[in-house]
Amino acid sequence: MLEDGFTSIVLHTLSTMVFFVFILNFFQYLLGDPHIYIRNVTKKHNWKSVRKDTKAYYCSICESLLLKSGILMCDSCGVCADSTCVKIADKQLKCKVITLSTNEPMEHHWIKGNLPMNAMCDICNTECAMEPGLTDWWCCWCQRCVHDDCKPLPKICDFGKFKSMIIPPKSLEVINRRNTIRRRLCLRSIIPPNWPQWKPLIVVANKKSGNNDGAEVLSSFKRLLNPIQVVDLSKHDPVIALERCRLLGKIECTVLVAGGDGTIAWLLNAIYKLGLEPVPSVAIVPLGTGNDLSRVLGWGKEHDPDKDPTDILEEIQIAQKVKLDRWTVTLKPYSGLDRSNKTFYMYNYLSVGVDAQITLDFHRTRESRFYFYSSRLFNKLLYLCFGTQQVVKRDCHDLDKYIELYLDEKKVDLPSTEAVIILNIPSWAAGVDLWNIGLEGHNEYGQQSINDGKLEVVALHSSFHMAQLQIGMSQPHRLGQASNIKVKLKESCAMQVDGEPWYQHPCEFNVTYCNKATMLMNTVKMNTL
Repeated sequence: MLEDGFTSIVLHTLSTMVFFVFILNFFQYLLGDPHIYIRNVTKKHNWKSVRKDTKAYYCSICESLLLKSGILMCDSCGVCADSTCVKIADKQLKCKVITLSTNEPMEHHWIKGNLPMNAMCDICNTECAMEPGLTDWWCCWCQRCVHDDCKPLPKICDFGKFKSMIIPPKSLEVINRRNTIRRRLCLRSIIPPNWPQWKPLIVVANKKSGNNDGAEVLSSFKRLLNPIQVVDLSKHDPVIALERCRLLGKIECTVLVAGGDGTIAWLLNAIYKLGLEPVPSVAIVPLGTGNDLSRVLGWGKEHDPDKDPTDILEEIQIAQKVKLDRWTVTLKPYSGLDRSNKTFYMYNYLSVGVDAQITLDFHRTRESRFYFYSSRLFNKLLYLCFGTQQVVKRDCHDLDKYIELYLDEKKVDLPSTEAVIILNIPSWAAGVDLWNIGLEGHNEYGQQSINDGKLEVVALHSSFHMAQLQIGMSQPHRLGQASNIKVKLKESCAMQVDGEPWYQHPCEFNVTYCNKATMLMNTVKMNTL
């Protein structure tokens, strides 16, 4: 009897503990965990498969030539191995350290072989890795390369020409923190190094973006920076990425976001809601389909996967800081169970009608379980198909009969239209400068600007009219410029803000000026346009 009673007490205690752990994890999931956990690099390397690269790789353990199907590389330090040598590499070769508690000067972390393309020796200034095999050396911090015969350089590493953008390991203070039933390293603070003009870079991207280009962007910058400066948005919320900016205190930082217009807006919203001071400057690697904001700021219409990431860092170093108007979109439904106001923030453009309907159809297709293949070209073909479909279907026919538009509280008479577009930037639908097409001769309208506190409003007659605009064979119907816009939607219709579409039931929404976001303009690209 005593044994049965003791057993029941133990079982009850264990079940209570399991329930408590479940509840704790559940609330952590709901509330989010703002702590920054750090991978313990003393355990193993962070291996990933290399498939796209055309250069030859050699195993850092057995030094044999690696076949394309079996190349494994640590995306933090650049060590390579085949599948049979991975465990040996984890034991024998140290990975790039993320944090150091010593006060001793930082030494080079030399990696043998597999040098970057066109690497030049820092001693004799001639090309390295000219012979086949695992030859010559490079430092995974300062990126300096040396021949076998020229090595060693001085032991102390100065972090190279991108020093001002790197968070050195000695600047990171970490603690062991218990997370439910295990201990994990957690970033506690960032101590600024005594370096002039230090402006660290935080890189954020979704590894699934841009036909998997996001994963390549994340890996390439881990090898150039401290890996803790690189955040995967498929695993972490932007708030976690921006926590690094908060830990920097009064030190201004730069955020490089790799993604489409939706990802950029997501990050800019997080910066605004967190109230970071100083406000981080945002640069862009375009991985989306349209990339309208990237085009306007000179970062290009799409990312070149063959572009050297060091070129991107050089462009960021000399980029010009500019302001971008941020607009508040307040939506009030007329009917339904939930009649509470909803608030969005807009940076590029907002549209109601056929433009948004095509985006919504594309979005639903891309989210489908049957959407297996993804590429920019395929996405553009899908857009073309849905646009052509709307020529026949005309889901937004007679939009002007169930929509009212007010510019600075003055009602505007609408022509026969299927779409109303509210513009903040001079790029729409993958690069169309909608407002400025044929603007000459229209003296009643001013030029468009991204930071003048005004929006431009146009109407489109049909999806066929959209196609004409994209090839420069027509003009939009300009409705005016305003700082305060109100729209009354009397019937359900597709709507989108910065490429994020939904089907909207009857409502009233207002677009009002909020404040300005801080962006970086690529002066190198702008000068070549």
